[in-house]
Amino acid sequence: MKIGITYTIMRQEEKMLRESAKEFGEVLMLPDRETIFPEIFDLDVVIIRNVSHFKALYMAKLFEEAGIITVNPFNIILEAGDKLFATLKLSKKVPVPKWAAAFDKESALKAVEKLGYPVVTKPVFGSWGRMVSKINDRDAAEAVIEHKSWMGNPLHKVYYIQEYVEKPGRDIRSHVIGGEFVTAIYRYSDHWVTNTARGGKAIPCDDEEVKEISIKAWEAFGEGALAIDIFESERGLLVNEVNPAMEFKNVVRVTGVNVAQKIVEYAVEVAKK
Repeated sequence: MKIGITYTIMRQEEKMLRESAKEFGEVLMLPDRETIFPEIFDLDVVIIRNVSHFKALYMAKLFEEAGIITVNPFNIILEAGDKLFATLKLSKKVPVPKWAAAFDKESALKAVEKLGYPVVTKPVFGSWGRMVSKINDRDAAEAVIEHKSWMGNPLHKVYYIQEYVEKPGRDIRSHVIGGEFVTAIYRYSDHWVTNTARGGKAIPCDDEEVKEISIKAWEAFGEGALAIDIFESERGLLVNEVNPAMEFKNVVRVTGVNVAQKIVEYAVEVAKK
């Protein structure tokens, strides 16, 4: 088996994936700064690990067009990596926070007030809680939306808005790979943004309801390796979003589960079909 792994920077996750992949055959590391298409790649499967959503999206498509299996595939990166697209998929299978979408400043303000304060605005792509804003009143809404309207990337003119969900000082990150629930953690923080990349504290989560809703969330997409973010709310568990390019070093550290091994095993299984 010949396994490629794309990457932007060699994080701990990519090192773990490389070591796990060596058990199955030859491994080729593919830094995005050096990878050029069209090219003949002698590979059976490529694990897509670019930091940039768009680099990952295009590289998956280019490898697939060259006849090489990718994990995650282009369609999963496209729909799971875009928060609005993901919400549309998830809402058919699991409870999600109330949400709205709008496409200019005035309609965005109307959407915010229709949901009711406080709300959270998010870019439709991105990770680590970047550019996620909690909006408590009309003045804040006008300021945030005005700033977004002047940003150069046209995707910032797609206004994605969620209700603010009051959490018990934590949220949940679970991992489902190939339909198999792998593990989950609670992420604790004094801040309303609980990402471990922003200082959130991780401890293991062993909850049967989390397992069930995680698998249902994965079923909304039907393939791939996904990290799933879940809120505990007064209405029960809500699936906030999913991530097709998961970071997992903190999950491995606190749970002892070898997530990299699970991803590689899944990639090899898909490549053999």
